[in-house]
Amino acid sequence: MDISLLKQVAATSNKIALSTAVNGEADVKIVNFVWYEEQPDTLFFSSVKTSAGIKVYDQDPDVAFITVPNDGTPGNPYLRAQHVHLTRSDKTMADLLPRYLETIPNYQQVWDAIGSTLVVFELKVTDLFVDAGLGQPKTTLTFK
Repeated sequence: MDISLLKQVAATSNKIALSTAVNGEADVKIVNFVWYEEQPDTLFFSSVKTSAGIKVYDQDPDVAFITVPNDGTPGNPYLRAQHVHLTRSDKTMADLLPRYLETIPNYQQVWDAIGSTLVVFELKVTDLFVDAGLGQPKTTLTFK
């Protein structure tokens, strides 16, 4: 599978708008994420262990997301997926920290302030819409 467009667009963002719904109540949160080329169907994010969001994540693992381009990114490129499976990850924040520090400016401050309280989640994608931006290529990648 050619993931070159995915790599290009993933490099333009470090945040997603994560949409959940429980009992007919929709909610959206902006969260930082990391992604690895060798695991292209999975995004990782974290949440504070005591967050109310964790109960929502555990109740209904069917979510949707769209990436939020970094400030100043031309053309508004994004990744978008629906019916994404959200699960707690076997990875820890210590496992992911090097990638967070590499891709999210000033993340060290977040880590220093609340790192020990974070729990990691995975977003497993089946179909991922990749839009490289205004006038650029678009594709849907399907992962099995």
